[in-house]
Amino acid sequence: MRFDLYLESGPQHRKTWVFVPSLPGCVAVAPTSEAAIEIAQAAIRKRLDFLRRHGETIPGTETIDVVIAEHVIERKFLGYAQQFFPPDAEPLTETEARRQLRWAEWSREELVAAAGAQPEPLTAKPAAGGRSTVAIISHVAGAEWAYTSATLGTVRGGSAAIAEIERAGERPWEALAAERRTLMARLDAMTPEELTRVVERNGRPRWTARRMLRRMLEHESEHVEELRSRLPT
Repeated sequence: MRFDLYLESGPQHRKTWVFVPSLPGCVAVAPTSEAAIEIAQAAIRKRLDFLRRHGETIPGTETIDVVIAEHVIERKFLGYAQQFFPPDAEPLTETEARRQLRWAEWSREELVAAAGAQPEPLTAKPAAGGRSTVAIISHVAGAEWAYTSATLGTVRGGSAAIAEIERAGERPWEALAAERRTLMARLDAMTPEELTRVVERNGRPRWTARRMLRRMLEHESEHVEELRSRLPT
């Protein structure tokens, strides 16, 4: 199987991101471009395993070939996963949207499982540094509302839903589920025009439904892996 890799490097953030638009949710990040490319195949296999684990039929993956399709190195992007790539401009079909929204539900299940398995209180920051578990959950929720609003316009209820998650402390599950139900209702209702719309604002990276779902899946996957890395081995 062949996968095109799209890279974004930022001199200020000092990271290189690898994106695989043909496999939404697959992302790798490393301190250097060489290291990021090196771990890309493992990230692809892990994403395919995720889909297979949830019942998707995936062709044999004995061989994975990767090709660097684009590498963006521009100071304005800073390596913060902000780049708009050519595949993001392709219109999203209703079938693709429904499929990726299913993936989002599976991804949320895995986020909740990883968060719920943490050995420390959800509100406690790790001794090694970084956000608390509940702060990560709130961050993931806030990001997906930001992506959606950038693409579809302001979706009402986001700020209140995220505030509820933050207030819930050690028991954020109900608030997190309510936040996702509200957001998914809006995404399920996307019109054919919204699935093909390209949004441009003041020279900032463009948004499309395809890019929006890609970033939702990538971002949540990234933080699922962060939470799993904290679990006892």
